[in-house]
Amino acid sequence: MKKITPLTFVISIVTLLIFSCSNPLDKPYKSGSIEEDIIKLKESLTEEELEMLGGYIALSTMRDDKMFGKTYGDLLKEAKKLKEELRLQEEEEKKLAEKAKIEEAERIKRLGKALTVSLFDKGFKKGDFQSYINYKFVFENKAKKDIKAFTGLITFNDLFDKEISSLNLTYDDGVKANSTKNWNAQTDFNQFKDKDILLRSKDVEDLKVKWIPKKIIYKDGSTLE
Repeated sequence: MKKITPLTFVISIVTLLIFSCSNPLDKPYKSGSIEEDIIKLKESLTEEELEMLGGYIALSTMRDDKMFGKTYGDLLKEAKKLKEELRLQEEEEKKLAEKAKIEEAERIKRLGKALTVSLFDKGFKKGDFQSYINYKFVFENKAKKDIKAFTGLITFNDLFDKEISSLNLTYDDGVKANSTKNWNAQTDFNQFKDKDILLRSKDVEDLKVKWIPKKIIYKDGSTLE
């Protein structure tokens, strides 16, 4: 059995201390030596970890966070923790956005079953001082009760579903139950607006018109939205 002398013990402790202190992650952060420290850290960290650490230090400096006494290892742990928190937050936001998107699609579908709005003709009227784009719509009330008023949005898309223009539509002249009603509308034409020029040039058959209902008010006082 090998005998451990006091000298051997001391040498072992010193060697251990030297080895442990040689890890650049154990070095306390100092702004004045960061460029030199980064060179040494490159030997111990992956490119992703180094980028994460650098970004976290820059962020902490901008926020005036206290980093005195913290080692690069401490800062890297904090950076990884923050990254994970942000990932979880992003996932939660995506789930929330997807839920809202589904709910909105279901709402539009529900209101669309009650009321259909279609464009069947479009024209142009030139005036001395102001010109107009004219529209002819047909409303179909599919419900078993009379509509008093409704509001929503009409979007005009090209055949590739790229939006050209939109029109806020509010109608309060009523549509009887299980019936259709025609309605004429017009918007000002601006010769300096590309969307107006493009919309004027399109025939009805070259447009995809989308009705996005917001609210329907029935004569009995009930609403659908």
